[in-house]
Amino acid sequence: MNLRLPIHAAAFMLISGCNGCKSDVNVASTFEDTGEPFLSDWGSWLSMDVMPDGSPAIAYYDATDGGLGFAIASIEDDGSVSWSREQVDGYLNADNLDTGDRGKYASMKIAADGTVWIAYQDVALGTLRYAVRGDGGWTSDIADIGGGSSSDAGYFASMALDADGMPVIVHYDNKQSNLRIARWIGSGFTAEVLVEGEDYVPTDTGSVGMDAQVGEFAKIVISGGIEYVAYYDRAFGDLKMSWGTSGSHSVEVIDTEGDVGQWPDLLIDGGTIHIAYHDITNQDLKYASGAPGSWSSAIVDSGDYVGADTDIFLDPASNGVSFAYFDGRNNDMKLAWQSGGEWNLDTVVGSEGALGFHNEVVTSGGVTYAACYDYTNRKLWFSVL
Repeated sequence: MNLRLPIHAAAFMLISGCNGCKSDVNVASTFEDTGEPFLSDWGSWLSMDVMPDGSPAIAYYDATDGGLGFAIASIEDDGSVSWSREQVDGYLNADNLDTGDRGKYASMKIAADGTVWIAYQDVALGTLRYAVRGDGGWTSDIADIGGGSSSDAGYFASMALDADGMPVIVHYDNKQSNLRIARWIGSGFTAEVLVEGEDYVPTDTGSVGMDAQVGEFAKIVISGGIEYVAYYDRAFGDLKMSWGTSGSHSVEVIDTEGDVGQWPDLLIDGGTIHIAYHDITNQDLKYASGAPGSWSSAIVDSGDYVGADTDIFLDPASNGVSFAYFDGRNNDMKLAWQSGGEWNLDTVVGSEGALGFHNEVVTSGGVTYAACYDYTNRKLWFSVL
């Protein structure tokens, strides 16, 4: 389907900044219905980036209609926000026919020229799809069907743009239990297995073996022409990283203590790789930093059931590494940041319901914005952080 769908002006609820956070910035709440209203249960599996003019933009899954949505924020001087919304894929087409259930695991990157790329899953067909928004509107197609005779891929899609602004996507192939990578080659994608994985064979009789299952929760960053992919190896219970260039990748074990490595997110700053991730054994938020061959790791938050849905970012005020993450005990979004060499922890939002799912953070014009899925109200939450 290569169809441009109509734009609808509407608004999210923009909530005031987090209770007790380091920022004193507050944003007024507002809601406007200036077009077709949003239905409930949209906003999960969201991804956020910034348009060239500095406007925050969000790609998200509309669970009501089974579609992929896209919205650009307009933030006024008084703090109110309204959004222009576009239907990207999975909605009824011009002939009023359902085009499928599409939009989970969305990952979006916006190029310097304003081109918007989104990777996501076709839920019904189990394939990896992509959509691109250019001067002519939206086009979408299949990026990768996965391996084997039948498809069940497109899980945990993660996209990065290379030096030419072209997309590279990693995703988990559930049918083959491996990590795949798809690269844009001018008119479409070419895809291959990035990491095959190994079976876990225990060395003692008290342990249970496991078939290879590698690549869930993958996140990709491209820096200096090198592709860095952090991912979870379920068979070994390890956080690992694949790094290299097309056709030449190496695998690095970052943390193997217990069952660790779900929900990783990574950034590279000054040559140092920073990764936030979940310790499944101890239900902690952990942090690893270093470079291939040299890693250190530490526990950042040892509260009960913390550390999933991590998003790592640089605080524009201190230029220090900060994390947004999920508190599963209290169903909150939490924030961790460094000050004076110590980790500080705070709750961002969640007292009014179950929030903190699919956390995303971006910075634009010195202002940091956070978004997550409000599971209680089945809507997207968005705020100045």
